[in-house]
Amino acid sequence: MKNPLIEIVEDNQEKFFGLFSQTGGRLSFEERQGEKGDFLEVKVLNEQAKLAGIVWFFGQRRAYIEDIRLMVSRKETQKIDMVLLAGEGTTSAGKKELKEAKIKMMKDLELLKAHSPRKKKTKLSKKKKEKVSIDDDVVITETPDSPLISLAQTMIQRREPDIIKIREIKGSDIKTFEARGYTSNNDVLAIYRTVDTQSIGVKVIRSFYNSVDDEISSNVPIAIIAPDKFTSSAKKEASELNINLISEREERETKGSEEQQLLNSRLRAGAIEIIEQRGYTIIKKTSSKFMKLLAGSESLGTYIVAEGTENATLLVLLPAEEVVRVATVREFKKQMETMNIIEGMLIPLKRFTYTAEREAKDSQITALKKNHPVFNIFSHHLVPEHTKMTPEEIDIMLDTYHSKIAQLPKIYEDDPGVVAVNGKIGDVIRITRSVDTENYRLVIPRPDSGLTESTAILDMVEERRERQKKKAKIIIEQSVAKKAEKKATKKVTKKTTKKATKKITKKTTKKAAKKITKKTTKKAAKKATKKTTKKAAK
Repeated sequence: MKNPLIEIVEDNQEKFFGLFSQTGGRLSFEERQGEKGDFLEVKVLNEQAKLAGIVWFFGQRRAYIEDIRLMVSRKETQKIDMVLLAGEGTTSAGKKELKEAKIKMMKDLELLKAHSPRKKKTKLSKKKKEKVSIDDDVVITETPDSPLISLAQTMIQRREPDIIKIREIKGSDIKTFEARGYTSNNDVLAIYRTVDTQSIGVKVIRSFYNSVDDEISSNVPIAIIAPDKFTSSAKKEASELNINLISEREERETKGSEEQQLLNSRLRAGAIEIIEQRGYTIIKKTSSKFMKLLAGSESLGTYIVAEGTENATLLVLLPAEEVVRVATVREFKKQMETMNIIEGMLIPLKRFTYTAEREAKDSQITALKKNHPVFNIFSHHLVPEHTKMTPEEIDIMLDTYHSKIAQLPKIYEDDPGVVAVNGKIGDVIRITRSVDTENYRLVIPRPDSGLTESTAILDMVEERRERQKKKAKIIIEQSVAKKAEKKATKKVTKKTTKKATKKITKKTTKKAAKKITKKTTKKAAKKATKKTTKKAAK
């Protein structure tokens, strides 16, 4: 059966050529797998059969952030114009990435209406937007006795605000309050809206999203708190709009006990153990360096700043939100860039969303998963010591055992021992089991991470080859220098010896001649005297 999207494109060929200012040519089609369904890739060729541009056609569906990232990567790799055609557009994060990559997005319903009979999602018109205003809403002076509002206050207090304001939202039959945290400069830190109804639908999500439009553009964390549950469509909509959904019942069941509170406390204490185990020194919150680094930054939770060797700084964040979302990771990355810090770590209270975990990995931020032990694992007697080897140590080890990098046993990058010593793909870890027993492991990616084992091996082989070339060059230079030095020394020694020999010979000859002369004179004088005396006596 022919793909209905191809039929739509064939019926509207002129419009597709017009997207890239072409009057004619040829179209080629390729069905591709997207994040949540298939889409059609349309290649537009000009009359000379050269590629003029590419259209990713999603029909009446929405393009998700993962699809957008693939599209941006494709454009950067091929250096070709691209257009996104999706009836329901994309997420706010997707729009931002499209704008940065200069990719045009279109929602041409004339092209899409034949594809599917289902209706496009309706959006609230601007007239129906519920814009929250301090003047229109009633500011609460006394906190209402409500578990929803108490939970909202607790959530905001984790971000360490200077001011907390609670307002009652009018214009609805449902009892609705909104809690906001502010800094001393009156900047919004977080917004939590409580809706006292048993089931939250899409309408409430969109209404809230429209009312906090300005804050969303500033990456302020927002959330809706309900007594019990949210519909599946509401969850999907909230996920796309980066709105946290919090169930008071679930929070009470999972977090309300003393055991859970103790766990949260232990999590923060354990973070310090992990940092110190990596060789960092914790900087006190009262120190001038800590205050200077975090001055003017939006609080996302509890921060720990540590200093390592060669003035390397590590920034650790324990986010205030239970489930860490992609907006928090991006904001944390911006804070690191502002502070000029390269290494960062995120330790969640519960877990990361899939997109948040992926964003952290792309941003080279260490994201400790829920199953990772949050304490110094090497303090346990069953866990051997792990050490990340330097390039020089790797070369010595391979030369000693006459081995190659590809022959080393492997260990995954998310192994607790590797994470504890901050090991990356391509590093070699030395595992010391006893005084006489050492094992070596090459760090490789998980098969489902999108990277292959050969990636780590090829990079390591290339690095080792470069080091060996450099080492050989140094050895040759040293050999040449030594040879030249030996030659120069020999020349100087020969010259000095010749000069000294000549001087000694001259001196010896002179002395010997003088001695002979003296001896001869004395002998001649004696002979003459004897002869004279004999002659006189006669």
